[in-house]
Amino acid sequence: MTSGTSGTANPVLGKAFFRAGEGLGLDDSDLAAILGEQVSILLRLRHGNELLEPSTEALSRATLLVELYQSLLALVGTEQNAKIWLSSQNRGLSGRPRDIACQTGLEQVVQYLAATRSHI
Repeated sequence: MTSGTSGTANPVLGKAFFRAGEGLGLDDSDLAAILGEQVSILLRLRHGNELLEPSTEALSRATLLVELYQSLLALVGTEQNAKIWLSSQNRGLSGRPRDIACQTGLEQVVQYLAATRSHI
């Protein structure tokens, strides 16, 4: 993370990250866990006082959440259905995708969705 004055950081991904989180019904503590950051840093990011730096784990995780959001919408059609899917038990993932994504398995959920989409 860096202050909002960096010319190399991309504010568009930050906005897409928050939009995806909102569409999936994730709160600030969920989003902070996904980024691996404190809620205070997440709030600075939300208000444009911080930006996601290129080549960081936080940027990679933000990109994965946006990918998860887009893949899930392609599969289930609406944000409401996406929220339901994310909060429901999933045998293929051995748990609720929301819990898995918010802990350490964001990439696992994205890969699961990609595999599911490839079979359609």
